[in-house]
Amino acid sequence: MDPVLIYASVACLAVLMGLGALDKLRHFGLFEAAVGGYRLLPETLLRPFSVAFVAGEALAAPLLLWPASRQAGAVLTLAVLAVATAGIVLNLLRGRRDVDCGCSGLGESSAGLSWWLVGRNALLALLALAGGGWAGQSSRELAWVDGLTFFGATLALLGLYHAANQVIESHLKFQNMQKS
Repeated sequence: MDPVLIYASVACLAVLMGLGALDKLRHFGLFEAAVGGYRLLPETLLRPFSVAFVAGEALAAPLLLWPASRQAGAVLTLAVLAVATAGIVLNLLRGRRDVDCGCSGLGESSAGLSWWLVGRNALLALLALAGGGWAGQSSRELAWVDGLTFFGATLALLGLYHAANQVIESHLKFQNMQKS
C-alpha cells in the first residue's frame, strides 16, 4: 500500500478518535446516558465503562501518529470500534433502534441506530487495518508532492466521514418521520 494512503488513514483516524474523545469529555453526562441507553451494562458499570471508552479513544489518537506506536494505536482503534459496533449490533438485533448512538455530536439529538452505522464502523476498521500496516507496506520514497497528496487525502477522508454521518442521520430522521 502506498505510504501516503497509510499516513492519510492514520491521520484521519487520529482526528476522529481525538475529536470523539473530546466531545465525549465535554458532554460526559450525555455520553454516560447514551451508554446506559444501550441497556447492556448494569448501572454500576456505566461510569467505569464510559471512562475506559473515552480513555481508549483519547489514547488511540496520539498512538496512531507516531510510527513506533502506530500498530498499538490501530489495535486500540479497532478495539474501540469493535466495542461500539457490538453495542449497536446487539441493540439492532433486539429491535431497539431508538437508542442514541453516542457516536458524536452529543449536544444534538440522535436519530437512532441503524445498520449504516455498522457499515461506517467497518470502513473505519479497514482504515485502521491499513494504517496499522496489515495491508502491506511500500518502500517507495516520499517526494514533496506527497505532502500535498497526504493533506488532500486526509481532508477528503474526513469530509467523506462527515458527509456519510450527515446522510445516515438524515436518512434515519426521514424514516422516523414516515413512521409517525
